[in-house]
Amino acid sequence: MPFLKPFIVVLALLLFSGRLLAAEVRQHFNIPAQSLNNALVQFAADTKLAVIFSADTVRGIAVEALHGQMTAEQALSRLLKDTGYTYRFIDAVTLTLTPSSAPAMDFEEPAPTILDTTLVIDQADDARLDEQSETRLDDPLGYQAINAVTATRTDTPIKQIPQSIQAVKHSLIDDQQNVTLSEVLYNVSGVVPRNTLFTPVIEGTLLRGFRAEQLIDGFTQYYNTGDRESLVNVDRVEVLKGANAIFYSGGSGSPVGGVINVISKLPQARAFREMGFKAGSHAFYQPYIDINQPFNENALFRLTAEYTNSDSWVDVVQTERFNINPTLVLTDNADTKLTLQGKLSRWQQPEYQGLPATGTLAGSFNIRPQTFIGHRDIPNSRSDNDAVWLSLNHRIDEVWGIDIRARYASAEFTEKVQTLFNGASFIADTPLLAPSTWAVVNGELYQRQQEVSLQGYLQAKFNVAGIEHVFLFGGDRGELRDRGYIDVAGRISGLTDLASPSFTHVYQVPGPASNNQFTVNTTYGGYWQLQSHIQRRLHTLLSLRLGGVEIDFDNTLSQVSSKTARLKLLPRLGAAYDVTESISVFAAYSEGMRGQPFVNFASAPTPELSRQMEAGLKWDFSGRLSGQLAVYQIDRNQVAVATPANAAFYTASGRQRSRGFDVDLVWQPLEQINVLASYAHTDARFTDENAGSRLPWVPEDSGRLWAHYRFTQNMLRGFGIGAGVYLSTGAYLSNQNQYKTPGYYNFDAAASYETGPFKLAASIKNLSNEAYFQPFQYFGGGYTGGGRVAPAPGRMFFLSASVKF
Repeated sequence: MPFLKPFIVVLALLLFSGRLLAAEVRQHFNIPAQSLNNALVQFAADTKLAVIFSADTVRGIAVEALHGQMTAEQALSRLLKDTGYTYRFIDAVTLTLTPSSAPAMDFEEPAPTILDTTLVIDQADDARLDEQSETRLDDPLGYQAINAVTATRTDTPIKQIPQSIQAVKHSLIDDQQNVTLSEVLYNVSGVVPRNTLFTPVIEGTLLRGFRAEQLIDGFTQYYNTGDRESLVNVDRVEVLKGANAIFYSGGSGSPVGGVINVISKLPQARAFREMGFKAGSHAFYQPYIDINQPFNENALFRLTAEYTNSDSWVDVVQTERFNINPTLVLTDNADTKLTLQGKLSRWQQPEYQGLPATGTLAGSFNIRPQTFIGHRDIPNSRSDNDAVWLSLNHRIDEVWGIDIRARYASAEFTEKVQTLFNGASFIADTPLLAPSTWAVVNGELYQRQQEVSLQGYLQAKFNVAGIEHVFLFGGDRGELRDRGYIDVAGRISGLTDLASPSFTHVYQVPGPASNNQFTVNTTYGGYWQLQSHIQRRLHTLLSLRLGGVEIDFDNTLSQVSSKTARLKLLPRLGAAYDVTESISVFAAYSEGMRGQPFVNFASAPTPELSRQMEAGLKWDFSGRLSGQLAVYQIDRNQVAVATPANAAFYTASGRQRSRGFDVDLVWQPLEQINVLASYAHTDARFTDENAGSRLPWVPEDSGRLWAHYRFTQNMLRGFGIGAGVYLSTGAYLSNQNQYKTPGYYNFDAAASYETGPFKLAASIKNLSNEAYFQPFQYFGGGYTGGGRVAPAPGRMFFLSASVKF
């Protein structure tokens, strides 16, 4: 495992650098003698820590004055002395009070401060009071997210955003004991996550029937290479549904189905370290570290790292991946913050191509679901990603602020496969020789990308005639260079009978391994956005982008060389109206434009266009029951489709439409109970010469239900249990709608126990051991459909242990 060496070196340096890790940040406290209730409010403001407690339970408890230089934990220990309460950290920046003995009540509290919620938190924290609307504080243990940044680039209450957006908080990820990012996305309606067996060479996630784009901190990931399933550096995930060309136009252009924005963990002011280990079925093991070490109050550093090694429920497949994520923040703790982030990411695994429709969903024979097609000693496919990005935030004055961002990324991947061939194409859903014999051909795909992205905008907050406005204008430019080749052997390397398969032919390099396709995507544009809050009930959003996409394409194989450019005005407008304090209605319109990634064109490529209309409801009943419901229509034009003469080449002439509705809600009937539910109905069809046919891989109906209970009773305090189910109807495998997977359901459960710095957890995936197939997006770059399926994993068990110090 040579590529593991950098991870081992970094881990060793960090674990044995005792002096650095033992450092504690001290600060000056000046808290006068008063009630514990008021003292905790001041403590939270001074330390920027979140403190969860009930104002009623601490009312009437007096504390002595606290003065001097000390750490936050020393200060809190002194405040709680002889009160009958102690504390425990829930996460790095959140703590809660727990009773230790009967508190002494020796004075009657004068004019106590009564909090609106049980959460005391500093406004600099991510879960803060909204400046414009007195939004409730975000409960770090609940599933409801109050604000989101992905939709508008401003920290806006979700209820005021006239577009569907869901945020998956870390509390939900932790309660479910998710193993991969794809698993997290099942919690959001309308999302079809990518299959984790697929080599990270293209982003396969679908949203509302169309391809979504995965971002990290607002930057496109293009093919989304490397260790993209890791959760070690994920703070939360925000899913913005539908076309949105205003901000996200790097790589190949703006997304069509929507944006999946992975928001990274950032350094905190309080030092902490966490080490953990997860193990599970199929020889899965995963050590990780999360080390947060401020150098001083102006320089904060954090590093997360994770290594994963696992066999699979599929023969031969063994996955090895790792990622290292350093982050440095320089701040004056007032007006300016510079954030520098990096990512080193590696993945390798034998190439998995799925199983054909014949022998799984149809045919007179049955392929063993665990079958791996190809020689068992085939070389690994690999996917690497390295990136560094920075952001500079500066508040100029009370009105104006500026944000400047830049990113450089380098990615490389190679796929080595012995692929099925049926004499007509590589779709291979039917055999070459009936009833069960296919040809096997050696193939190799290689590509390398380099990307430079620049973004910048000015923001102004002001009032005019009693109306609150947030105005934002800026621009961006991105250049991505992509080069590579696809080599397929000119002759068949062998035949295989999948009724009783035997792969005896060793993999051989199929071609000269020289680049034959070269693409340069250049995206650029300027935009403005105006958010207005009229009488605190009507929230309008007006945005306009003048965006450009240039595609410089050269394919020496098809002899196509072209340069195309498109400049277009792309609007987004919408409004949300608060019918009551708890219910709002919204409507919106938006457009998008993007290039054509991962495609061999037979003629000059043109950018793809999209537009979305959407309307719906949003509700929030005192933080107990909140959610969104939306109806929508998305239209795509100039979609890449295979040419009739040769399915390996494409033209930008397809048209598609998705209609449907989706609903997401979270419910917290009691402090200890959290419930999540989602449902989506998606009708995604072709509107071109294949009019009426459904788009492949998209289930018509799908839904998720999850419930979690956190024990608060003395004997069981620290325990938590949860269970859930995901249900989905079947989906077609290709444009021809010839084969369709059956519907399925999948139960899961999790349990955890936390005491002091230690946490133990266990989870079961596919609790009832259901056997089913899912569509597998192989060949065709995700456009024609490969007519293939992948078996779902059976019942899997995972155990994890971690310690924070």
